[in-house]
Amino acid sequence: MREWGIRELMAEQRTQARSGNVAERFAAALVIPSVLGERLRQLSDSRLGWLLEHEVCSNLSVLAPELTVSMEAADRLLRRRAFKPMLRTRSIAARHDEGKHLLHAESALYRARIPHMLLPFQRDRFASNVFMVPCVAEAREYLRQAGFREARTAPSLLIDYETNRPIRIVQHDQR
Repeated sequence: MREWGIRELMAEQRTQARSGNVAERFAAALVIPSVLGERLRQLSDSRLGWLLEHEVCSNLSVLAPELTVSMEAADRLLRRRAFKPMLRTRSIAARHDEGKHLLHAESALYRARIPHMLLPFQRDRFASNVFMVPCVAEAREYLRQAGFREARTAPSLLIDYETNRPIRIVQHDQR
């Protein structure tokens, strides 16, 4: 019999927790969490952060305080990840990461409650990397806390920790 992965264990625990069978609910309460906990302890911080962000946070209510706590923990775990230089070739993995840096920036700005707009308006939302914000200094600070690093070449450029791709932040002129 093959060993179950983390996602499969999580799905099985959810299923058995809703079961009308007392033995299945008992397994969901004691046995599966024990096996799942053992598998989770084997994960690196960055992998645990990814699992928390993608598997746990996506199943929580937007109105629940648990979502805020989980998102903050996921961000912290993901920030610990060492920066890896990206290869210059356009591999399948690179195409898969297309736009991921923009999503990281949008997520960080949203959680910081900073109004933002990805410019210019285009049909392909990943064709641009320019964000318009009310205050560049405030946005830069929150993006740095989310794991972006400043580019040495330009103060308005920030580099995503995971994809090593740049975003640019510009200030909205409020006249």
